[in-house]
Amino acid sequence: MKVRVLFLATALLMASSATNANDRLKNVPIPERSESAIGFVPDGWYIEKSVVGDLNKDGLADLAIIIRQNDPSLIIESDGFGRDTYDCNPRTILVLLKESGGGYLQIARNDQIIPVPGSATMDDPIDNASDGSLTIKNGVLRLNIHFWSSAGTWFMFNRTFSFRMQGAQLVLIGYDNYHVHRGSGELKTVSINYLTRRMKTENGSIEDEHVPEMWSKIRRKPLIPFASIGDGYDFDPDDY
Repeated sequence: MKVRVLFLATALLMASSATNANDRLKNVPIPERSESAIGFVPDGWYIEKSVVGDLNKDGLADLAIIIRQNDPSLIIESDGFGRDTYDCNPRTILVLLKESGGGYLQIARNDQIIPVPGSATMDDPIDNASDGSLTIKNGVLRLNIHFWSSAGTWFMFNRTFSFRMQGAQLVLIGYDNYHVHRGSGELKTVSINYLTRRMKTENGSIEDEHVPEMWSKIRRKPLIPFASIGDGYDFDPDDY
């Protein structure tokens, strides 16, 4: 079940803010090539996080960067709940391959996967791009996002999306979701390996010493391109 179905009031705020922010991205020009990371950053934006690693196994240091708009009008005053203000400036992830002759080639972009907060009661989904939110290790790009709100829902979760180059395309190879009800302690986890087509699920309580694992096979489908994944809060494996 999608999280936004579970808390409609918060959902409307989140969806409205995300739609308005992501609409701003449609006409933002970002070059295909540049000599440096800063060359991919449009006016009025900045690099929030940059990670280095070899994604295509050519021995060169590739980049993944989170860029964020810096528009003061998107710093929203709260309605008396939560923090005094919250930041609705959208983020985009760019994946840049280092070229042997110098400079970088943009091979993937996603404007939606990092959600836009829709309320002052909500945590930032990536903790202001702190270490661990975006990583490259052993050729795998991972994005970690979380959801927690002080009002409107008892649910919280952490999600990890894992991507790897498949030919010339960056695709989703793994998905992990750790979902908890803070009131009841109900625990649900899902871990999917899209390469082996195996899925592990756990259903229990955070108080359980041992939560039984259930393994199953998922249907063979084309691997999901990086750019095709929408809002990370709305991601549902059954939709792909």
